[in-house]
Amino acid sequence: MHDTTDTLMDSLELSRPVALLLDAAGNIEHLSDDTCTLLGYSLSDILGVNWISQCLPSSWQQNIKTIFDSLIHHDHNSSEQYVSPIVSKTGERFIFSWHSEARRDPSGNYIGSITTGIKIRDNALQEQNSLLQSAARNQAVLDNAIEAIVSINSSGVITHVNKTTEKMFGYHKSELVGNNIWLLLPDAQFGGSENIISEYLTAGNNAGSFTQELQARHRNGSSLTIELTVAEIVIAGMRSFTGIMRDIRERKINEEHLRKSQEEVQQARDHLAHLDRLHIASEMSTSIAHELNQPLTAISMYAQACRNLLKKYPLDNQALLPTLSRIDKQAQRAGEIIRNIRTLVGKQNPHHQLTDINNLIQNTIELAQVDVECRAIRFQCDYCEQLPMIEVVLGQIRQVILNLIRNACDAMINTPAEAKYITIISQNNPSGFITIRVRDRGIGINRDHSDKLFRAFFSTKSYGMGMGLAISHSIISHHGGEMNVNHQYKEGAEIIFTLPIIPTLKGQSDEH
Repeated sequence: MHDTTDTLMDSLELSRPVALLLDAAGNIEHLSDDTCTLLGYSLSDILGVNWISQCLPSSWQQNIKTIFDSLIHHDHNSSEQYVSPIVSKTGERFIFSWHSEARRDPSGNYIGSITTGIKIRDNALQEQNSLLQSAARNQAVLDNAIEAIVSINSSGVITHVNKTTEKMFGYHKSELVGNNIWLLLPDAQFGGSENIISEYLTAGNNAGSFTQELQARHRNGSSLTIELTVAEIVIAGMRSFTGIMRDIRERKINEEHLRKSQEEVQQARDHLAHLDRLHIASEMSTSIAHELNQPLTAISMYAQACRNLLKKYPLDNQALLPTLSRIDKQAQRAGEIIRNIRTLVGKQNPHHQLTDINNLIQNTIELAQVDVECRAIRFQCDYCEQLPMIEVVLGQIRQVILNLIRNACDAMINTPAEAKYITIISQNNPSGFITIRVRDRGIGINRDHSDKLFRAFFSTKSYGMGMGLAISHSIISHHGGEMNVNHQYKEGAEIIFTLPIIPTLKGQSDEH
């Protein structure tokens, strides 16, 4: 070991006026003769003494310790350059530009440093003081940041932390510097916190940053939900990384509260819509009962006819077949009416489904047909045949169409029988929406009512809750569409609503 040290010192004395070897603790292992002369110590007096404590001014010692800490924890073959004064045995000060390079054993463990220095002008100290003051200001900014900020090398070893890091995780700075970042982030979601740097590099962030939500660990073992942002810093060709950690536990709690509130609002909206459907069914009950009574009466009559035939021709089954067929047909008709009512008043499935809007409109017309025919109203439909599929909550859009049909019927109470038409038009809007128009030939809509028409509890009728259009408007809005009144239509009223086309499906439709 002494031969190696002597060889190093011989080389240093030829190239630098001041040279020394320090061990891992910063104690002096050897000094060049020029250094001993400059400091006024004999070699025997100075060997084993701590270099920073003995030979640097007290006001500089903490800054230089930080530099050496960085040297210790950087990658292999790392070095630091800096300017600082030294103090001789007699108290005289000299300003040097220093170059300190890490010494490591074959296993890569830090065993000390080789430090060389060149004496420089006195005004260099002022420059260094300015740099130190700037560094101090930067450190003050870091320490007062609300985020935990850590510096790590390319191996994930922590080289610096701010005060917020200490507060957030319960560690002292000395317990963190030199440890791997996994101490704080043992359960990183992208495959282990020791892979933070490899995650950054493989993500292709060559000079940018990435942000990740993950679980961190406090010194007491408790878990912290944090948002980590990692950014790369390259200085003199050496890569290091800065990690900014934000405690987002309160934010996650607020997000969960918001999610639950939104669910409650949606449940209330669905319940209100269900009540509206029940209201529609109750208003249609008279005409529905009349319509349902017809097939039931027919079934009763045909059954009586079958009994009479059996009494007269007990073995002639062929005579019964036509009558039984009529019974079956009337039973199916009654069943269809009941199914339509159950579809209307039942609880709706909130899941979106792909559907053909033209088919949905036609099915809704069939559901409303019973009530509409009782009022001697007819439908005129103009469907665009090239419409793409759209994704909607079927029951909700059926409810919207049914509400508009019923409003149109109510508006035509005093319309002459020959003019009682409801017109429904579907169009493909080039802006990525399907447009549906529902027209009547009634009294029209007063412009003064336009702003209030879709508000809850507003109605131009002397009966009803005034909720139908408000609920319909809300349903269309939550589907990403719009509902408006077309005041340019002069033959009655026209309500227009739009529904968005799914982009991928729109493209598929265009190809076909």
